[in-house]
Amino acid sequence: MNRPIPRQSTLALLSGFLLATTTTTALAQPAAESAALPTPPPTDAITEALRGGKLNLNVRTRFGFADFDNGTDSAFAPTVRTRLGYQTAPLGGFVGKIEFEDVQALGDEEFNSTQNGNTGNAVIADVEVTEVNQAWIGYTAKDKKAFSAKLGRQVITLDDHRFIGHVGWRQDQQTFDAIRFTTDAGIDGLTLTGGYIDQVNRIFGEEADFDSESFFVNGSYALPGGAKATGFVYGLDFDNAAINSSLTVGGRIAGKHKLADNHGSLIYSASVATQSDFGDNPVSYDALYYAVDLALATPESGTFGVGYEVLGSDDGDIGFRTPLATLHKFNGYADVFLVTPDDGLTDLYAYYAFKLPKESKATAKVLAHFFQTDDGGDDLGWELDAVGSYKISDHVTLGAKAAYFDGASGGPFDRTRFTLDLTYAF
Repeated sequence: MNRPIPRQSTLALLSGFLLATTTTTALAQPAAESAALPTPPPTDAITEALRGGKLNLNVRTRFGFADFDNGTDSAFAPTVRTRLGYQTAPLGGFVGKIEFEDVQALGDEEFNSTQNGNTGNAVIADVEVTEVNQAWIGYTAKDKKAFSAKLGRQVITLDDHRFIGHVGWRQDQQTFDAIRFTTDAGIDGLTLTGGYIDQVNRIFGEEADFDSESFFVNGSYALPGGAKATGFVYGLDFDNAAINSSLTVGGRIAGKHKLADNHGSLIYSASVATQSDFGDNPVSYDALYYAVDLALATPESGTFGVGYEVLGSDDGDIGFRTPLATLHKFNGYADVFLVTPDDGLTDLYAYYAFKLPKESKATAKVLAHFFQTDDGGDDLGWELDAVGSYKISDHVTLGAKAAYFDGASGGPFDRTRFTLDLTYAF
C-alpha cells in the first residue's frame, strides 16, 4: 500500500493550486508586464463588499420522543438549535462566510444524545454543542461554470446525499474541513467536482469527528430530455475510524419524463457502485451497491413511488458503508440501519406524497419499508413512516415526523420515534 501524503502537505498543495489559478494570467505575461503585482482592492471596495453581505439566521425548536424495546427508558428531548452566519458580497470573484451553531437541551436531559452519558434512555442524537459551523473563502470565475473553488469549513452535498451529505435533519449539521473545485472543463452540460477532506465535523459532537485524508471526484453530464448521468469516485480514509475507510466507484442516472396530455410525470433514478477497503481499514473486502426508484407524479392525486436498494456484503464479513451520507434520508426514519449490518441490507419500499391544495402551504408523505439481509435473505423487519410540514408564514415552518419499526424475531429491536419542529429562518 502506498504511504498517503501527509494531510497538512496535501492541503498546502491544494491551497497553492487555488492561489495559482487566480494568478495564472499575471504569471503568464512577459516579465516587463508582470513586474507590477496586482494592487489590492481599494478600501471602499472592501467596505462595500462587507456592507453588501447577507446575514442568515435559523432557529429550530424541537421536541423529540423515542421508545426502544431494548430495556431502556423512553426518551424526551426538547432542544433548540440556533445558527447565525454572515456572507460577504463578491469582491473580485471572492466571497467569504462565517457561521456559528449552538444546540442546547431545554430542561433535564431525559435522552441519550450519544455524548451525555444517559445510556439508560433511548437514543435521540441531538448533541449539545457550540461551534463554528462554517468558515470558508470561495472564488468564482466570471463564467461561473468555468471554475469555482471553496476552502475551509463548509457544507458539501453531492447527488442525492447517498454518499456525501449534510445530515440536515439533525440539530448539529455535518460539515467538512475541505477544499473543493468545480468546473465544466469547457464542455457544455458537464459539471466536474473534486476535492480533499481534512476533517469530518459529524452530528455527534467534536469527540466523534473523523480525522480524514479523503478525496472525492464527481462528474455529471446533462442528457437530452432532462436526465443527468453521473460518475463518481470516493476515497475515504479516516485515521480514527479505519473500519469506515473505503474506495467507492460508481454511477447514477436520474431524470423526469413528462407524460402526454398533462397526465403528470415519471420520475426515475438508478445507481450502482462497487466498494473495497482503503487506507488502514483492517478488513479486506469487496461489496456491491445498487438502487432503483420509480415514481408517478400526477397533478390531481400526488406522487406514488416504489424503490429497491441493496447495500451488499462480502460473505458476511462487512456490509457496504456510506459514513458521510445523509443517512436519516435512507432506510427509514427510525434510524435502525445507520450502520449497514455485516450481512448487508436490502430495502424494498413504497411511498405516497399527498397532493394538497397549494393554498394550504402544507406537505404530507407516508412510506413503508421491508428489510432483509443481503447475504442469506434473512428477515430484519418492517417500518412505517410519516412526515409533514405546514408553512405558517414566509419565515416560520411547523414540521412533524413519525416512525415505527417492527423488528423480526432475532433481529433489531422494535422502536418508535416522533418529532415536532418549529423553525424560524431568514
